[in-house]
Amino acid sequence: MAVKELLPKNYSFCMSYAFASNDKQQDIGVDPTVVFSTILATVNLIDQDSQPVNGAETRYYSGGWRTIGTTVNGITIIELLPKSYSFRAVFSGISQDKQQDISTDPVVNIQLGL
Repeated sequence: MAVKELLPKNYSFCMSYAFASNDKQQDIGVDPTVVFSTILATVNLIDQDSQPVNGAETRYYSGGWRTIGTTVNGITIIELLPKSYSFRAVFSGISQDKQQDISTDPVVNIQLGL
């Protein structure tokens, strides 16, 4: 939480998190509490038989490719700002990308042609 005393008028606010940022305008004379939120995004990686792929590397793009982690039971999880990102899964030299707005659906399903 951050606190700052300001005159009661409209301001632009920005939050940066995990190499991404969100902006919002708010009249703090009407509502002095400015709220930014994050979303728990899940990358669900399956093969062509809809089976989970374990041990794959997952990444998201925000100014560069950022590591999420290695899949366990086909899944990795990361907290991100609610916006659109490119996600990538890499396993045994095969990669697959998917663009998704996690503010509308935080579960990113990626299928690798294994």
